[in-house]
Amino acid sequence: MIRILHTADLHLDAPFVQLGDKAGQRQDDFLKTFERLLTLAIKNEVHLFVVAGDLFDHSRPDSGLVGRVQAGLKRLADRGIVPVLIPGTHDNVIAPDSVYRRHEFPGALVLQEPCVEEPACIKVQGTEVFLYGFAYRSSVSEDALASLRRRGEEGLHIGLLHGAREGSPEWDYRKKDLPFNLALLKGLDLDYVALGHYHEFEVLSDEGRTWACYPGSPEGKRFGENGPRHCALVTLAPRSAKVEKLLCNTRTLDERTLDLGGCPGEAEAAAAIAALGNPDLLLRLTLTGVVEAPLDLVRLQALLGGQFFHLDLIDRTGLYDSRFARRIEDEQTVRGLFVRRARERIGAADAEERLILEEAFREVLVRFRAFGGGAP
Repeated sequence: MIRILHTADLHLDAPFVQLGDKAGQRQDDFLKTFERLLTLAIKNEVHLFVVAGDLFDHSRPDSGLVGRVQAGLKRLADRGIVPVLIPGTHDNVIAPDSVYRRHEFPGALVLQEPCVEEPACIKVQGTEVFLYGFAYRSSVSEDALASLRRRGEEGLHIGLLHGAREGSPEWDYRKKDLPFNLALLKGLDLDYVALGHYHEFEVLSDEGRTWACYPGSPEGKRFGENGPRHCALVTLAPRSAKVEKLLCNTRTLDERTLDLGGCPGEAEAAAAIAALGNPDLLLRLTLTGVVEAPLDLVRLQALLGGQFFHLDLIDRTGLYDSRFARRIEDEQTVRGLFVRRARERIGAADAEERLILEEAFREVLVRFRAFGGGAP
């Protein structure tokens, strides 16, 4: 019986352009999460540290970052923990100057051939452990999935696969994503398959047995990868795998909806949003409800200051029947004419068109207010 810490899709050196001047800090978060994974591996006395692809966000990461990763993996190797890596789709080996071609990772086993001729074999506590993994190349990896099939009965047999499970909500049909299904995995007859590519935690079980697992991204990269993030602690015996989730993220992403109906003004709206605040939270917040004056999202962001690490506001509030809209509707002015025509169009629109028209209506009313049309 051996223990494995299984992770994937760390995406170190991702750019985070949308975070502006906090992009560098968010990159540091991802490196902290990598280092936390190393600490979890040591704390849980694992024998293997398995990264099933996309350790890096692209194939040419910063050399300083690569040095930190090399030092971290050597830290494990010096403690007798064997790091095992495969390239993914982001940090692939196609380019001649890709990270795995330019750099060595001392103490780590990097499985980067286009298919498995023979599995790598190491000894763990006197047990032979056979490791099956490859780096996909479209021209020479035609039978790469079949090459993962178990060779022999003795010892433990572990696969590493960066691929797309058919039928998953994240299913992608691109050939380079190595589509597979559970029947194919079962046919490989391995003791465990460490999966990567999909960013949500998923254990693949059938017939009372765990065959494989996606640990998901250990740190949320984009909205949708919300809430706690995990790695997998795997206790492995011949044809028996037990998977446990270990929490590992540095910051948390979330998406919520807040009804601002009843907030009389901007200050009250800001206070309601601030009540959700957390300096380690990246929040996408959809604002709903009928408000009495148009919301200036730029001003709201300024009022909220450092309440969040990052706040993405989406305005879905209703101004169609607000006091502000009704007050200017009867004016014999350009803005009065706009409100009358817009309300007519919105009233006659179908659901899809109404969403677009209401968004434009809000945007224009924000500008009317900014140029002297204050709320009552």
